[in-house]
This record gives sequence, structure tokens and C-alpha cells, in this order.
Amino acid sequence: MKKIIDFNQTGEDKSVKDEYMNEKIESTLNAQFEIPKTVNAAKEEAFAQIREKAAQKTAERKIVEMGKSDKRKKKTGKIFRTAMGITAAAAAFSAVCIVNPAFASNIPLIGKVFAQVGSSLGFAGDYKEYAKPLEKENAAETPAKNEEELKETDSEEKKEVTYSKTVDGTTVTLSEVYCNDVALYLSMIIETEDEFPQTGTWQDGTPLIDINNSSLDFSYNPSYSTAWGSHINGVLDGKMLDEHRFAGVLRVDLAETTYDYEGSENLYADRNAILLEQGIDLMEEGGYEKLAAAMGAENPTDQMIEEYCGLNSEDYMKEITVPDKFDVSLNIRKIIGGLPEDQISVPEMPQEFRDEYEAAMAEHGLDEANYENFTEEEKEIEHQLFTEMHRKYDEKYPDAMIDGSSYTSWTKEGGWDFTFEVEKNTDKNIVKEINLLDENGEGIVSLTKTPFELSLECKDSEAKYFPVVLDADGNLLDTGKAGGSVDMLAIANKDVSTVYVYLCDYIEYMDELKGYYWSPDYEEKAKTKTFKQLLDENAILKTEVTFDE
Repeated sequence: MKKIIDFNQTGEDKSVKDEYMNEKIESTLNAQFEIPKTVNAAKEEAFAQIREKAAQKTAERKIVEMGKSDKRKKKTGKIFRTAMGITAAAAAFSAVCIVNPAFASNIPLIGKVFAQVGSSLGFAGDYKEYAKPLEKENAAETPAKNEEELKETDSEEKKEVTYSKTVDGTTVTLSEVYCNDVALYLSMIIETEDEFPQTGTWQDGTPLIDINNSSLDFSYNPSYSTAWGSHINGVLDGKMLDEHRFAGVLRVDLAETTYDYEGSENLYADRNAILLEQGIDLMEEGGYEKLAAAMGAENPTDQMIEEYCGLNSEDYMKEITVPDKFDVSLNIRKIIGGLPEDQISVPEMPQEFRDEYEAAMAEHGLDEANYENFTEEEKEIEHQLFTEMHRKYDEKYPDAMIDGSSYTSWTKEGGWDFTFEVEKNTDKNIVKEINLLDENGEGIVSLTKTPFELSLECKDSEAKYFPVVLDADGNLLDTGKAGGSVDMLAIANKDVSTVYVYLCDYIEYMDELKGYYWSPDYEEKAKTKTFKQLLDENAILKTEVTFDE
């Protein structure tokens, strides 16, 4: 498909011409080019193979319980997870960039990353309407009047924050930032002097690239900066621009940044000191069982333990809110990309270890293929033998199961450190207080709708419930392609003018209700009973919420 760019439609003003050319080039790169049938066929074949492998793959390892540790009440990190273990089809580049990568690399993209990748993000949308470009704002606006003033001005300019850093031939440039009451989105470009390493992809073709062992510090919560929570493994959701450049977006759930980590540490220190006086050490094996016996409770929750110790978390935890303006420091220590599937080289279990396991099983008269019929005692024996086999494997290959190992990933060492100011944009946020609560005041307190997500404020101290939200058409709202929390849902391409909110029993939802919607024959079953009708019949509490635009 041929495109013709008119170089002579503007006037003689160079800045006008430059702007015109940039818009023309950008529109050309964003244009839809017809993909050859051979490429489409190869793509479909690749995805078919992936689906087939996914359907056939069974767990090679059982979950091995290595003992209980102190159950911290800290919220589970939603951005503290890596996706390096998932690979899919190879990414395809724009036809223009393939034909002429040098041409593509000269396109001015700083301040326009969201325009390039916003529609393909897990939390997709038109970010360019809301995002603020990160630009130098401290440069002197007037020239120095004399030599002395010129020196002072140069000195000040050297102190300016820069949003582009190069380390060992890899340049990271921050582009734009957008923040609402729910999340912060930071766009960036990663550029390499040599060609970008070959990288595996998600099933939709977007690259598997993370920032790893990095840190985020927020000016409004110093305790977050010193907590384990500030060290992140964050998925960069984005796409390859050409052989040298990747454009991605880091999404940060702001709920994680408002937790009082210092107060939490003090609470648990006092709690554990009280328990130690009673001879109960929760850090020792069997500590929780001993505490449960002392309390007369089978599965004591953190709240129950605090009451048993005579403590009140509210005396320790201070409320932290996200201000309208704040500063963020980001230090990227590692950039990690998942290797394509055909390059992953995780060592297999050595046959000698497998033989030892099977011989030991045979000595006890056990056959792994008959595991489902084992008695509890036989399962415990198998568990010990299986654990021993994998202990030997881990000793032989200590890095095999570590995220970012050379077996599964490529790595670029940093650090790329930045500090930037953030200003919240809440113009399109809508908050609905719904108070879908049980007799103990637990359940779903409110919904917050932004242009890109639907956030649920939940209270569920004993993890009894599972919140479910359907859009106006009765379709399940999900957590975005990179996964995440059930209380943070993507709304792109969904009608959320009205949503249906359900509070379900956790076990019932996970064991029964969820499978109904995801079953292969759901469309046929929906002719008799839709997922909405099933939830209407089984949910503990339910409500309908309409958002007034």
C-alpha cells in the first residue's frame, strides 16, 4: 500500500513545516497497512500452537509448603509481580519500520508515547487527552545579562532534572505521566545502541518486558520508601517501535502507596513481643498452631490476634492520602525481557533425581499416577519425597526458578534514576458509595470510575468474599491483560454506564460460579441461564450502579 506525503503544502515558516511533517509522519506510521496473507497465516499458526500447548501443559511441580511465616497484614503488592514465565507468539513490527528502521527511529515520540500505545494497554484508553509530558520546567527563560550571570545560569541549568539517562548503551527516557485517584501511569522509551534483544510476548503479541529490583519513592509517604513495598518488579505494558526502541507504560496502584508501613512494623513488633512472653513464637515452625490452640480458634485472623493481644491497629496506623501534587523518585536497577519460547533453556529434572524419587516411591508401594487415591499418610510420604527431589534440583541449578534468570530472560543492568513531579487529574473521576456490606460492615464500600478503570473499595478482614462486577451487557469486567487485583478492573471497550455489582462467597465463586462463565460451552448455556442470572440467584449481596456522565 503506497502512501504519498506532500512536502510542500505549508508556508515557508520552518517551525510550521516541522510540525506539519511530524504530524504527517506520525499519521503515516499509525495508518493501517494490509498484512500479507502469508504473515496472517503464520500468525494464526503460531497462536494455534500456543493454545494447544497451553491446553496440554500440566503442572510439573506440586505446591510445596515450606512452612508458615509471620502473616503480615501488609496489602499484597499488585505491581510487585513479574511476568517473565509467560511467552507467546513473536511480535510483528509496523511495515514502515521494517522497511526503513532508520526512518522510524527519527520520529519524535517524546511526549507522545501514550498516543502510540494507549489503545493496546491492559487498562486501555485515550491517555493523550489526560497525560502530561515530562519536560524541563526550570530552565532560565531570559538570557543572562553579563558573564557572571551567565555562569550562574549555566550552573542552575546543570541542576535541572533530566528525564533521559544512558547506561552501557541503553537509554531510558521518561515521556509522560498521568495520575488519578486510583493509579499512576508513567510512559517511557527504552532505546538500545545495538538491536533490541529478542523478546517473548504475551498472547496478544505485546513484549514481555519488566523493570526488576527497582524502587519507587513517594514524597507523601516516607515509610513506603523504606519498606519492602518500594522495591518493585513492574510489568511495562507497551510495544516495540522498531529494532532499537520499546515504548512502555508502568502502572502503579496508588492504594499500595498509602499504607503506613512504619505503623505496621510497630504493631507487629508489639504483637510478637506479647506472644513471646506467653511462649509463642510465630516465626518458629508450629507457632501458628500453638497460637490457634491458645486462642481456641482454628484459623485466627490478624484482627483476632490483635484482639487477643489487647492491641488496636487504629492506634498504630495513620491515615495517608495522595495529595494533589507530589514528587516521585524512580530508580530502575534492571530491565528484564522474557525470552521467546524457543530460546528458554530451563534445565529439566535430572533423570537420576527422578529415578531416586520413583525408587523411593516404589519402596513405599506408591505409584505417582495413583496420587488421587492416596491416603493422607501416603500423600505426606509422597510430599516429602517430591520435596527432596526438588531440593536436589535447586542445589544443582540455584538460578533455574529465579525470575530474570539467564535461562528464561535477558537482562540490562541499571540504574536509571529519575525524580519528577506528579499532579493528579481527577476531572473524569466518579465515586459511588454503595455500602454493599454484611452485618459486620464487611463487603464493598464504594466504586470509583476513572476513564480507564473501575476501582472497588472493599473491607474483608477474613477473606470471605469475592467481588464481581458485570458491565451493562452482563459481561464480566476483568483485571487487564497483565493480571492484577479483583478490586481493580479494566473498562476499555465496555459499556459501564450501568454496572452490576455482586458480593459472592469466596469458595462458592471460585469452585462453582466462576467456572460457569469460563466454560467452553457458556454461549450455549447462556441461552438458558446467563452468568448474570446465575449471580442474581447465588450472590450474598447485589446492587445496580448507574454512572451519570
